[in-house]
Amino acid sequence: MSQKGFRSVLFLAVLALPLAQAAAAQVVIEGAWVRALPPTQTRTAAYLMVRNAGADEVVISGASASVAGRVELHETLETEGMMRMQEQSEVRVPAGAAVSFVPGGLHLMLLDLDAMPAVGDAVELCLTVDGAPLCTTAETRRDAAPAAHHDHQHH
Repeated sequence: MSQKGFRSVLFLAVLALPLAQAAAAQVVIEGAWVRALPPTQTRTAAYLMVRNAGADEVVISGASASVAGRVELHETLETEGMMRMQEQSEVRVPAGAAVSFVPGGLHLMLLDLDAMPAVGDAVELCLTVDGAPLCTTAETRRDAAPAAHHDHQHH
């Protein structure tokens, strides 16, 4: 690529950056939590809600967690009377809508854990939304009921 061509690509990338940031500002993660399991387990699940207040659909194409070697997007589906987890390559969040990652439905599978987080531990969760990271801090707990002192989450 010529130097002029490189400058043109760089210029376009710089112009697109505010648009990507504006789109990301319209998407928030709410109510994130990680399920605490016995310390011998090497995987667990995380749950949250993704709210898209923007005018365009967004695509979640990946995730990461501070305690996991890798994270996969999964959905629990009933197939021939059996409940099975199926990996999802992406999750679409329509404009003006929210998608919930909940037990028995869509969820994040945290795999290859360094160590199982204990109840009360904070875990950083990041989603790849339209190619950019969107992160939040999730509380580790045994079930979906939030601790009494957590009425809302700051972003």
